[in-house]
Amino acid sequence: MSWVLRIANNLIVDKFRNDKKMYMKRDTEEYSIFSSITDNSPNIEKELIKNQVDIDLKKIIQKLPQDQKEVLMMRYYSDMSFKEIADITGVSVNTTLGRMRYAITNLRKVIEKNQIYLPS
Repeated sequence: MSWVLRIANNLIVDKFRNDKKMYMKRDTEEYSIFSSITDNSPNIEKELIKNQVDIDLKKIIQKLPQDQKEVLMMRYYSDMSFKEIADITGVSVNTTLGRMRYAITNLRKVIEKNQIYLPS
């Protein structure tokens, strides 16, 4: 009877070993394994670049006129709606939208003039 248990045990072990085997996909002219491999894990270089971009962007924002800077900071850093910003600043929604548009236009001008690279 022990030989039946031994065969059953071996069959189960074989099944688990087969299930754990990794499927092999070979490179062809149409397919390369490297085209499907991505690395989205954070690394120190990406983190340093992101931090430097944030610092540079905040320096540029500080040079904007106060009303534009205020709207931009509330919108992007406080995630407020234009209606909320208009209520807090005491101006119309259209004025708030205009200030935001001018802020973005001025940021773009400074970035282009100084040839600043802001990775996305």
